[in-house]
Amino acid sequence: MKILKLLAKKPRSFSELKRELGIESSGKLDFHLKKLRNLITVDEEGKYILTKEGYAALQTIHTIKKYGWQKRAYFINLAAYIVFNMVAAIANFTLWLIIVLPLSTAWIAYYTYKSFVKRKIFKAM
Repeated sequence: MKILKLLAKKPRSFSELKRELGIESSGKLDFHLKKLRNLITVDEEGKYILTKEGYAALQTIHTIKKYGWQKRAYFINLAAYIVFNMVAAIANFTLWLIIVLPLSTAWIAYYTYKSFVKRKIFKAM
């Protein structure tokens, strides 16, 4: 991933990659570059660059990271809604029924709408 990020910024030579990544062993860097052979290539100056597939892979990684935290936040909100309502219902049923349930349900409905429709976090990628 670090190699892809560096190459997305600008083409780099083997020695530049080695230095910027802090890798001491040429063999280790060569191993990683070979693993990425479908995502990177060498240009006419001998510098490594990303292929179209490399840019696509990097974009996919960014998308997954972006939506990953939003999905976690949604599930945390849903769990908090359930626990909060259970505790409130046990503590004071009348207060829960009149105030807590309607307000918390309005919040989770809004948050669900925002997550599904606006952020599209559960859209197939």
